[in-house]
Amino acid sequence: MNYTMEFDPGHHVMLLVTGGDGVPTARVRSESSNATTRQFATQSLAVSPDGKQIAYWTLFDKAVTLQLQNAGTGAEQTLVSLAADERGGSVVWSNDGAGVLYSFESGSFGVGAGTDTNRATLGVYELAAGGVRAKIDTQINTGFLYRPIAWDRSTNLAAAGLTGEGGFMGTYLTVRINPDRSFNASKDVATSRGISMGSVRASTDAKFVLGIGGGTGGDILFWPIDDFGAIKTGATTGRRGAAWRPGTHKIGFMAGEQFWLGDVDTFGQLGLCCTAFSGVPATSMVRTFRVDGSAVLLAVPPTGGPRLGATTDFIYVRIGTDPKATSGDRVTFTELGGPVASVRLR
Repeated sequence: MNYTMEFDPGHHVMLLVTGGDGVPTARVRSESSNATTRQFATQSLAVSPDGKQIAYWTLFDKAVTLQLQNAGTGAEQTLVSLAADERGGSVVWSNDGAGVLYSFESGSFGVGAGTDTNRATLGVYELAAGGVRAKIDTQINTGFLYRPIAWDRSTNLAAAGLTGEGGFMGTYLTVRINPDRSFNASKDVATSRGISMGSVRASTDAKFVLGIGGGTGGDILFWPIDDFGAIKTGATTGRRGAAWRPGTHKIGFMAGEQFWLGDVDTFGQLGLCCTAFSGVPATSMVRTFRVDGSAVLLAVPPTGGPRLGATTDFIYVRIGTDPKATSGDRVTFTELGGPVASVRLR
């Protein structure tokens, strides 16, 4: 396996890897040596904007907690402890890294669900306020689950989606968090857009949100966090993935064997333009960016498409200044599960 890559050793950047069969496990692994420094069981996680902290929900097989882990040292603290009948949903960081927006649920959901009461709750935890926890909203017996999207602490605005069977975002929710920690919520029906909830993510500063919608190739949609009605279609190749480049308003996506970076700030004049590099397999899919935005990780699905037990080839490419370059700093490796995020050691 070819695995040697240190574009800037001073950053001490590592990849966080999950996947494989059995218990869901996150592995913190060296970007330059591929050595695993530690691992922990988790069912969902999020890396802070600066890459130095990991928030994650523990597994359902015991008392569930929301943990905060230092990416460099592994030191942990418990933020939220759930009741015996509750389970963690998902979690995202605030744009300043001073808090997390999270969800959890209880009861039965989906086809074949029991008759017990189901509840889906959205909450916030403020590290900056000494650990203040507050519930924003609880859905009772609706059959929908909350999935947090973003929290812009500069404007005290949080966003989340409600999703159900099929995994689509049925409702887009924005919540204004008042100084007294009361809340004002606004909801937009999003069903007609066919947006996959798993594709929805926010820019680092939590000003914009993107998601992959319907259409043959998958529409790359984006909108201001506070105005779902201003949604725009940027490109039609979203089924190959799309992600925000950290620290920017640029969306990375594939078009043929080219990787594009489209800036939403200039969308009105240029569309989602332009090519960052080329020369990768035409089936490549965008997985994630390096935490400092200097490189992008592409996945090349196995022949016949992803399937249980099949490995995936990955290409890690440094983003340079020559848009016509077909080579340069890049590394290829194979994983059963695959990297999901980038973290910093310090």
